[in-house]
Amino acid sequence: MIAKALEVIQGMIGMEIDQSRSPAGNWLRPRLEAAERGKVKLSVLIRREMCNPFGNIHGGMMSLIVDECIGWAIVSLEAPSHYTSVSLNLDFLYAAAEGERITAEAEIVRHGKKIIHATVQVINEKGILLCKASSNLVATGMKIKEPS
Repeated sequence: MIAKALEVIQGMIGMEIDQSRSPAGNWLRPRLEAAERGKVKLSVLIRREMCNPFGNIHGGMMSLIVDECIGWAIVSLEAPSHYTSVSLNLDFLYAAAEGERITAEAEIVRHGKKIIHATVQVINEKGILLCKASSNLVATGMKIKEPS
């Protein structure tokens, strides 16, 4: 088990994340807004390269934000092994445009021996729900290594 992972995460609140183990997550440049055991909030500024031809966030980018937020929530559990997605379901409710900052909040609803169920809500700065999501993840058996 990674010792005090939640404390490390909480020490990153307010920071832009660009040095995690996730290259895709680093590319997003999310800002960690809040963290507690099993619950993490990230915000992301929508850049041009994240947009579809209409100037709104691409659905694949929204999926990446959701998945990344779930990953941070799982890390906050200080689980002994990695998890991988079995399902990722998103409902796209409203669009968000380039230049907007959106916030994703993931919560681990159930942490069983092998399966984790997580939910995510993504809102804009006006508090409008843009996307709601859920995911089931399975323990891989690959142990988490201490950072070197």
